[in-house]
Amino acid sequence: MAISPFNARPASPEGERRRARLAIAIATVGIIAILLAYAASPGVRHAVTHAAHSVKHAVGHVLDNDKAAGAHAKPRSK
Repeated sequence: MAISPFNARPASPEGERRRARLAIAIATVGIIAILLAYAASPGVRHAVTHAAHSVKHAVGHVLDNDKAAGAHAKPRSK
């Protein structure tokens, strides 16, 4: 006895193509909406610029080998 109330049958090739076209259409509409919001709103542009600057700073901080080596090394006293 099946647990699912729906009958699981294999999808037809036509249904798969329709589903693929629908997924591409939804992704395209989403990308266009994001680009329009970015172009139309100075607040969105500011937030994106701020986020990019924060990520750049964080990545630079993590990958800065000279700063990490200097912080742990102590000069010898004579």
